[in-house]
Amino acid sequence: MITNLLFYLVGYSLPVGLMGMMWKANARRWTRLAQTYRAVDPGICIRKRTMQTVILVAGDIGWNSYKGIVTVGVTREGILLKVMPLFSIFHPPLLIPHADCHIEPRRWYLIGKTVQYTLRGVSDVKIIIHDDTQAWIESQVASLAIARADNRTCDEEFAGIQAAR
Repeated sequence: MITNLLFYLVGYSLPVGLMGMMWKANARRWTRLAQTYRAVDPGICIRKRTMQTVILVAGDIGWNSYKGIVTVGVTREGILLKVMPLFSIFHPPLLIPHADCHIEPRRWYLIGKTVQYTLRGVSDVKIIIHDDTQAWIESQVASLAIARADNRTCDEEFAGIQAAR
């Protein structure tokens, strides 16, 4: 009885362990990004878009395609990337500051129009997203900048009123 239990335990733990090691090795590009851009406190996500596709490319062989499992969010600090909970093992959320991004158009195989993010902190890993997702990010950042400018005006007016009293 105990030998059968040990036999099944070893027999099932070997494939599960191999799958875990493969999953960890597959997350190496995301892990490199997380060393610099891990979102400790992502703050308030102004807007988010779920089920987006993000591709990570580095100088080594291959790429990682997170097709339809990434949530892209826009915060005051930058762009928030989170993998769906079921797939988020070894994939902590990333918060990439707007100032660290260099964006250029890139044609990625058969996907169509995409853009490539080159990050200042981790220049060997490139992030590739669809052009429509980039247009959405730009519109959200623009609306955030307009709201911030409106708040600054209101704060300045409020400070002027307080100084007059």
